[in-house]
Order: sequence, then structure tokens, then C-alpha cells
Amino acid sequence: MKNRIVPIFLYACCIAFLNFTFSDEFEEYGISQKDIQNRLWNGLQAPSVTVPYLGSSVKSACRSLAPEAQAAAIRKAGSFVKTYFNSEDFQKRYSEAIAKKYPKLETTVSEQRKAEIRANRLKGVQGLQAKDMEPVVDIQIESAETFVGMESMLSSIPAEQRADFKKQIEDGKRNAAFFKKIKPLLKTNMEEFKKQYAEYLAADEIRQSEQTLVRNAKSNADEFEKLKDPKKVLTARLTDFLNQSKGVDFAAQTKEANGRRKFVNAAYEGKSDVWKFCYRMGATPTNTARALAQQWLTELK
Repeated sequence: MKNRIVPIFLYACCIAFLNFTFSDEFEEYGISQKDIQNRLWNGLQAPSVTVPYLGSSVKSACRSLAPEAQAAAIRKAGSFVKTYFNSEDFQKRYSEAIAKKYPKLETTVSEQRKAEIRANRLKGVQGLQAKDMEPVVDIQIESAETFVGMESMLSSIPAEQRADFKKQIEDGKRNAAFFKKIKPLLKTNMEEFKKQYAEYLAADEIRQSEQTLVRNAKSNADEFEKLKDPKKVLTARLTDFLNQSKGVDFAAQTKEANGRRKFVNAAYEGKSDVWKFCYRMGATPTNTARALAQQWLTELK
């Protein structure tokens, strides 16, 4: 006989993953308002519907309910979730939380930081010796031939990669030209060589830093755009829940194996945690939760 453990509030979590405050009447299910509030709010930040851990007090309280009472509790919890979701309080909190989590980021290195990079690079080259740098410079100069040869490969590169490949070639040729220009300084003015070499290293570090800043800013902006509308997030959670809870075989048999309950049908072991949780809950509460989710999904369209 399968275990009908029914943590009622998980349904609200699966249905919406939203934060709301329960009235005292929910305390009979063995869970605090603060705990549920934190679970649902944190769940909204998750990329998909999951089954959170629920303590024995919640399980015991929910286990004592008959299926119809479980269904009634789910409908009541769902009503609270929907009311809070549509409230100004939730909308304000959600908007502020997303804006704080994904702020608009800088895409350029500050002038102060640029000065620090230049100073550090200049300090770092002071110990260089001409005899040690000459082979390094020669390698950079000789690389120009390699990059020239790579130009003939451009036409064979996929179109979407061609721009990046061409930029690598241009950067390589430019670097080779720079080292060819400053090589004579190794014999005539080592201090000037150090100065120009340090500036070259600093410029490269600043360029790479700004490329990283641009990537991070774009990633942040993309995440903000994806999550800024709570209705879209809710729609994704509802759809995910409906997909994962679809086609549960409530008549599936289980057996004891190595101290754990396993499905007789081994294929069911590969089902999602949500599917297995719905199996343990049973048909009545699961179908109630699915009906609420489907109804809300329809209202959001």
C-alpha cells in the first residue's frame, strides 16, 4: 500500500512558488507562517518546480486528513496564493527583489582603475632585461606570418564564427606590428621599451576587463528581462508543474529493496521527484492541484 503523505502546502508551492502569509487556521497542518513564507518566496527564484523537504510534523498533520479534506485544503491554500500574487504588496516586493538581484552593471573600467592597472604594469616590468625579452619579442613578431596565413581560412569558417575569427587575426597582426616597432628599443633605450611594453600590457588588461564587464552586464540584463514579469515566471512554474505531474500511475505497485520502497515498474524510478510525490499523495489531491494550476494558467493567458 503506497504511503499517502500529503504536505498540503507543497501544492501551493508547486502551483505558484509565491510568498504569502497564512492565517492562523493553517497552523493545524504543523507548519509555521514564516517557514512557508520563506519556502514559497525562495521557490520562486528556482529555475523549475522542485519538492522541498518538509518535516515530520507537517507530514503527520497532513497524513491524518481524508482525501477530500486534503483537496479542500489545497483549494484554500491556492486561493491564498492567488490573492497574494495579485496584491500590490507582492508585486512591489517582487519588482524590488528582481531589480536588486539583477542591477544594471557598468560596462567600462573606471579611470581610477585604469590608472591602477597602468601603475601596476609599469612597476611589474622594471626588472626586465633586454637579453631575456629579445626572444619573447621575436616570437611575437614571427607570429605575424601565422596570422597572415590564417586569413586564407576565413572563407571556410562558418558565417556566425567569421567575425570573431577575423578579429583574432587582426589583433594578432596588430600585436606583431607593435613588437616589431619597439624591438630596436631593446638596444637603444631599455627604459622607453619598458614604458611602452607596460602600456601595451595595461591596454590589453583593460580591454579584457571591459569585455568581461560587457558579458556580465548582458547576462544580468538577460536574466532581468526573463524574470522581471512575475506573470511569465508563474506561467513557467505552472506549466512545469503540469508537465511533471502528468500521467501519474496511482495504481503502480512498489516493493521493498535494500531498505527502500521501489517501484515494481523500474521505468518509474526515472520519473521526476514531483511525479513521485504526486504518486504518494494520491489521485484526489493531485488532480485538485492540477485543476487549480490549469485554471490559473488559463487566466494568465
